[in-house]
Amino acid sequence: MKTWLTITGMTILFIACKSKTVTYTVQARTLNEAVYASGEIMPEAYYFLKANSADLLLKVLVKEGDTVRQNQVLAVLGTPGQLEQVDILQRQVALAGANTQENSAPLTELKKRIALAQTQQEQDAVNANRYTELAQSKAVSEKEAEQARIQAATSATQYKTLQDQYYTMQNDLSAKLLQARQQLTATAQEREGKVLKSPVSGRVYKVYLKPGELAQLNDPVVMVGQPGSFKLELLVDERDISKIHSGQQVYFETDVYKDKQFAATINKIIPLLQKESRSFQVEAAVQDTALFYPQSSVEANIVIREHVTALVVPANYLLKGDSVYLQQGQAIQKTAIVAGIRNGDWIEVKSGLKAGDIIALKEAP
Repeated sequence: MKTWLTITGMTILFIACKSKTVTYTVQARTLNEAVYASGEIMPEAYYFLKANSADLLLKVLVKEGDTVRQNQVLAVLGTPGQLEQVDILQRQVALAGANTQENSAPLTELKKRIALAQTQQEQDAVNANRYTELAQSKAVSEKEAEQARIQAATSATQYKTLQDQYYTMQNDLSAKLLQARQQLTATAQEREGKVLKSPVSGRVYKVYLKPGELAQLNDPVVMVGQPGSFKLELLVDERDISKIHSGQQVYFETDVYKDKQFAATINKIIPLLQKESRSFQVEAAVQDTALFYPQSSVEANIVIREHVTALVVPANYLLKGDSVYLQQGQAIQKTAIVAGIRNGDWIEVKSGLKAGDIIALKEAP
């Protein structure tokens, strides 16, 4: 846990005694209290496109720094044969769909046969009726009339059979279309994780692998994000997280811009302890518009108290066990204090000293 102390308007009074003991006069000063956090700077919206299974990287269609549009294909995993399989299934679906149309070749041919069978059935029915009437008047024999009726029945059966074949063919063709679609869907779902598309319009920040290299499960292949706005992803010690809330001011530095300070504002606290580091992740929206570089490391101070009046002493005056050498006239004695906020330079004194007390850097000889 690191809690930082910022002194504003500080004047330090040092007294050189005859013994050359360096001293400091304790005074009440205005200070800001801040919690230290470290992390990295990232685009406000970014995505790691990953492999959903161990696979070879077939091709990369972009390079770092490229501007891309939403749903643009950035990289493809797998083998050329797997891509061809999708194309084949797509053609099979198209063919099966065409065969189910009323004007398709198989159905058109069968409809022609049905039309001919209908005509033949109608003709044979008329002929059977005529022969039956002629047989009643003894113009033809009963045997001839019976043959005509049998022919009419045969034609009717043939006509009905062809109609049934038509409906069966329609069902079969529809079933083949459904099967082809199911195969295409299953293959496309399998391929979906292998064709990596950009979820946003933005910029390619990183390409992690080269064509032909093996991408393991959940390995990042491409990082893409929206440029222009950035955020901090910080880790805050679990002992300090209760002090953090949205809206707090953050001041941070990054090695990319040495000795320059930037500002951000806390806008998200993820309430899940990271067991490895015993820390919580906190996000802050960067207020500056500088050109930042994703994944650059940052060190930050999250301000939790501003313009607080308190007693402070230089950190190098504090002895082990939170005590100081208090000077009273010519005498110097070791005095315990209750220390508050501290960093490498300053210590807040909660009790044990009062304003005007003089403390020594070292014991007089």
